[in-house]
Amino acid sequence: MKKIVIYGGQFNPLHTAHELVASEVYHHIQPDKFFFMPSYMSPLKTHQSQIDVKHRIQMVELAIRHLGFGECRLDEIERKGESYTYDTIKALTETYSDYAFYFVIGTDQYNQLDKWYHIDALKQLVTFVVVNREKETQEVEDGMIAISIPRFDISSTMIRERIQQHESIQLLVSKDIETYIKEASLYES
Repeated sequence: MKKIVIYGGQFNPLHTAHELVASEVYHHIQPDKFFFMPSYMSPLKTHQSQIDVKHRIQMVELAIRHLGFGECRLDEIERKGESYTYDTIKALTETYSDYAFYFVIGTDQYNQLDKWYHIDALKQLVTFVVVNREKETQEVEDGMIAISIPRFDISSTMIRERIQQHESIQLLVSKDIETYIKEASLYES
């Protein structure tokens, strides 16, 4: 069966650790399609530092070019409002009915899966691929895949704070994304 990996997130900004996760998952699962899916608004996050969505999309496109695989899907952005993974996956399974779906999450999301909308139904539609965050390895429940990636404790919040404090973000994001952030004056205030 053909495989689709979906890697969703705010990507605000998309940084080196996101690219590392994408690369490790891509090479482990070897999917036919790899979708980066920027979220409109995550129901489980706060949104005080949101930038115009076009900038997040552009950074995803730059990362795809840098990685050499993937495509940017705008399903959640075009839906607007709070975006539930279940609704997104349900729609995708209708379009790609002959594919098996894999959905990438980190330890932080794994630990709050019980709060996700229609989580039991969602588990029937996807195989969760859980990557370790802020720990060396990740234990997962049956039916999920754990992928241990090298520890790379970078967060979008930390990058935004470094920009506001006029500190370097070199190597925390790819060179193209660093240039894009500077030229668009993103996160400066």
